[in-house]
Amino acid sequence: MHLSILKSFNPDVLVEMLETAHYFEQWDKLLYTADILHSYAQRIYEERLYCKAMGMTIPFVKMQHPLVYYFGFSQQMRGVACQHLGDYEQARDSIYRYVELGWMEDLGTDGRKIALEFRHLAKVNLYAVEILSGKTELLDDYARVLQNSPNGLLDGLVVIMQTALCYGLNVDEQLSHLNDDISQIKLVQDKTAHFKYRRFCYLVDLYKMRKA
Repeated sequence: MHLSILKSFNPDVLVEMLETAHYFEQWDKLLYTADILHSYAQRIYEERLYCKAMGMTIPFVKMQHPLVYYFGFSQQMRGVACQHLGDYEQARDSIYRYVELGWMEDLGTDGRKIALEFRHLAKVNLYAVEILSGKTELLDDYARVLQNSPNGLLDGLVVIMQTALCYGLNVDEQLSHLNDDISQIKLVQDKTAHFKYRRFCYLVDLYKMRKA
């Protein structure tokens, strides 16, 4: 996509579009929008490098976050879409793209913090992809990782239940380790969290019916 077209986009509007597509599970739209946001971030970054190398003033671009955030978030959402579409190879590819964002120049303190947050998120999400693709021996490790990843807990619980149903596994032990964390979820006043929790409960009901 041409730079002039890309620069006409508002990256924060694209972020909102991605969040909406994610909420409504519109995976193809999620992929398409994630690619646009990544292309946007890449073009802006290249322009900044060029201006810096040429000794020119770097153009101001209104963004709510440091540029590294848009690199990471676009790949995170692409990975989520691929995971839900069952394309685990592409999901891994996306995760590897945001596991290490320290290659970017001039990150600054905020940028380095964001890069570290994406590194941790990538670790959690890679576990999910590996487990869903059949490496169920990682379930115990995954449950332990989720205990230290409150922001990824709900998605992780859904992954555990999907894995249990797909591979006919007993995950009572893994769920018992997360009981306290699950109890705290009910106190969260957030529409997205409630939606994910309802999905988790639905999968738990299916799991119990299978065991009966």
